[in-house]
Amino acid sequence: MRTLITGATGFIGRALSHRLQQNGHEVWALSRSGGAATKSIPAITRAFAWDPLGESPPAAAFEGVEAVVHLAGEPVSGRWTTQKRQAIEESRVVGTASLVAALADLPERPRIMASSSAIGYYGDRGDEPLTEASRGGDDFLAQVSQEWEAAARDAEGLGVTVVRFRTGIVLGRGGGALKEMLLPAKLGLGGPLGSGKQWWSWIHLHDAVGVIEHALTLRASTALNNTAPVPVRQKEFAWELGRALHRPAFVPAPAFALKLALGGFAVELLSSKQVLPEATRASGYEFRFPELRPALADLID
Repeated sequence: MRTLITGATGFIGRALSHRLQQNGHEVWALSRSGGAATKSIPAITRAFAWDPLGESPPAAAFEGVEAVVHLAGEPVSGRWTTQKRQAIEESRVVGTASLVAALADLPERPRIMASSSAIGYYGDRGDEPLTEASRGGDDFLAQVSQEWEAAARDAEGLGVTVVRFRTGIVLGRGGGALKEMLLPAKLGLGGPLGSGKQWWSWIHLHDAVGVIEHALTLRASTALNNTAPVPVRQKEFAWELGRALHRPAFVPAPAFALKLALGGFAVELLSSKQVLPEATRASGYEFRFPELRPALADLID
């Protein structure tokens, strides 16, 4: 089917565009760069310019489109200044509202919208197992994620099926979280962050994209945790990464140093979210990389 992707030039968007194209779908894109997206990503056959904080996307971008995948949003990595927090929130909430408003004006609407969210939805929850049915948290990213999902769910009132996928720490080659971790880990500095006891809910890029593609086949609105079935504590993650790289992983990064360097974003690295993809598995998705060690072995030469 013809699928329209926002945020197609991002780390997940690029992989998803290629996967859909390989599986016979026609991929269109909404991107700030407009037509440049087709040059940088061969899988995209047509692209339209759209600023999520500007005007509504053009109606021509939805012509014959059966599914929309909404990935656009300001990256959460980096120091959380007041300006950064505003960009994180507005790019998600205002951008999603703009997209849904464009759907409302269409004479014929896509059947389904798969809209990105994040496991930040749950907040810092210690050792509590978290499924799609768990309540949301109350910190900054939790509140943003809940507003983000609420904006997406407005499309349900237009007769559009809305699947909200809450993505964890995505591990893949050439980008995402793993790219940021590799250099310090190779230098033997990839030890625990803070206490290392916090749960990290990760997912291999193959499965992160697979869950989104699977979501497009669903017939009822729902939330899906886009995380591997076996989360690990952060110190175990650090140990497994060091093992894969044949490097020691015992030099810790104290919590106070992370907070000093990263400000608010350090809270996200130190928070604990044991997220389980209960509804994702119940919907029929089968993970290729359910456990961390084989996932890292696949990604690290």
